[in-house]
Amino acid sequence: MLRQHRDFDDEIRNSAGGPVRIATTDGVIMELQRLARNGSFATSGLARIALSSLERGGIDVQDTSPSTPNVDTAILMSALAERNQVKVATVDRGLRNALVKLGVPVICPRAHGGVVILPSVRVPLK
Repeated sequence: MLRQHRDFDDEIRNSAGGPVRIATTDGVIMELQRLARNGSFATSGLARIALSSLERGGIDVQDTSPSTPNVDTAILMSALAERNQVKVATVDRGLRNALVKLGVPVICPRAHGGVVILPSVRVPLK
């Protein structure tokens, strides 16, 4: 979305139709910091812009367990642990599919502006 000069915060708020609290996890912040330091020139720049946007927007950062194996798992665990229903914004196809199967609605960017909220499809466990 940053490559297309789109503001994820505004697009999510405009599509929500109600009060919104946007948050991220500490793992996402650490991943962006790593990309800002070690990524390619383009990736590094985009990571710095994302970090700046998160800081400027006053986005809440949730602490996750240090023993969580990766960022996607931490996001999944955080969404499932919330008392109130949450929606997770992501462009990661694997994470999106896992969240939908577990009953968590997902917010994804549309190709030409705006976002779409994918409904959850709770898949029964065998």
